[in-house]
Amino acid sequence: MTRQDRLNKWILLWSAIGVSIILGILYVWSVISKGLQDDMHWTNTQASLPYTVFTVCMALGFFTSGRIQDKYGPRVCVIACAILMGVGLIISGIFTTPWMVVAGFGVICGAGVGTGNAASLAPSLKWFPYSKKGMVSGAVLAGIGLSAAIYSPVSNSLIAAIGVPHSFLIFGVISFVVIFILSFNMYDPPQGYDREKGMVILQTTAEEIAVKEAQAADPVAVSENDVSTKDMLKTRNFYLIFATFAISSASGLMIIAHAAIIAEVQVGWQGGFLLVIVLNVFNALGRFLGGSISDRLGRVNTLKLVLAIQAVNMFLFGFYDSVPTIAVGILIQGFCYGTIFASMPTLTSDLYGLKSFGSNYGTVFLAWGIGGIIGPMTAARVFDTTGAYNTAYLIACALSACALILVFLIRVKKRPQTAE
Repeated sequence: MTRQDRLNKWILLWSAIGVSIILGILYVWSVISKGLQDDMHWTNTQASLPYTVFTVCMALGFFTSGRIQDKYGPRVCVIACAILMGVGLIISGIFTTPWMVVAGFGVICGAGVGTGNAASLAPSLKWFPYSKKGMVSGAVLAGIGLSAAIYSPVSNSLIAAIGVPHSFLIFGVISFVVIFILSFNMYDPPQGYDREKGMVILQTTAEEIAVKEAQAADPVAVSENDVSTKDMLKTRNFYLIFATFAISSASGLMIIAHAAIIAEVQVGWQGGFLLVIVLNVFNALGRFLGGSISDRLGRVNTLKLVLAIQAVNMFLFGFYDSVPTIAVGILIQGFCYGTIFASMPTLTSDLYGLKSFGSNYGTVFLAWGIGGIIGPMTAARVFDTTGAYNTAYLIACALSACALILVFLIRVKKRPQTAE
C-alpha cells in the first residue's frame, strides 16, 4: 500500500495549512519594509519594489506550478517551493542591497510561494466534498493569514535584535526545513477515491452507473469536471473574475504592504507591527469564515457584500485619526481582503471544475499579481510625493467600487451537490 493510499483527508488538510503558514511571509512585509527604511535608509519606493516583484512572481509561480501539479501531482511542487523559498530568503540575507533583495525575495522566494500555494490548495479541494469547498479553501488560505501572528512579532524582535539580513537568513532555513517535511503528506487522492463518500470506491454500483449516464446527458451537470483552461479563456465569466480579482486585491494589498508605516504617519504610533498582526488575524478569519459563508450565500453574493464594505472603509480611511479607529479600519480591510481571496478559487472551481483546477486557477491567479503591482506601488508613489496616503485611499475606494460593478455581471449556474 502506498503512502498516498494510507493518507486521509485530514492529514492532507493540516499539512496544507502548515505549508500555508510558512508561505505567509509576504503579509509582514510592512514590518520588514520599515526595518529596511529605518536601519538601511531605503526609500519607501525602494522598500516597496521587492514586495511588488514578489506578488508578480508569486502569481507566475502559481500559474506555472498549477499546470505541473495537474500532471505530476502536488508533492513535486511543494518540494520545489521549499527550495525556492529557502534559497530566495538566504540570498536576500547575504546580499542586502535593493536589487539583490528584489532578486532573492521578490523573484525567487515569490516564485516559491506561488508554487506552494497552488500545490497546497488544489489537492485539498480534491479530498473533500463539493459542499465543503468554501470551508476547505478558506482553511488552507487562512494559514497564510494566521502566519502573520507568528511572523510579525518574531520579525519585529529579530530585526531589532540582529537586523534585517540575519532575519532573512533565519526565515530561509526554517522555511526550507518545515515545508520539505510537510511535502511528504501532499498527494492527490488515490485512483477511485470518491470525495463525497470520503473513501476509495473499487466497484461501480448499478445506481452509480445510472447517475453517471444521467450526468452524461446533462452538460451542466458534468461541466464542473471538464472545462479546460483553453475553453475557460473563451468564457465571459473568466474575464469578469480576472478583472475583479486584480482590482479588488490591489486595494487590499495597498494596506497590507504599508500598514506599519501608515500607523506611524497617520496616528504617530510606533507599534505598527501590532496592527500587522490585527490585519492578518482578520485576513485569516476572512479566509476561513468567508469561505464557509460563501458555501451558504454563494460566491457572488459574498463578493458583493465584502466589496461594498471594502469600498466604504477605504473612503473613510483618511479620517481615521487615532489608534482605535485605524485598528478598526485595518481589521475591516483584512477581513474583506481575506474573504475575497478565499472566494476566488471556489468560484473558479464552481464554474470550471476540479479536473484542470491547478491550471485554471493558476491563470485566474495572475490577476492577483497585477493587483500587487497596482496597489503597493501606487501607495508608495503617493506617499513619496505627498507625504501622506489620503489619495491612495481614494484610489483604493474607486477600485473596490469598480470591482463591485463587475461582480454584478458574473453569472453562475447551480451545480449538483453529489459526486461526479
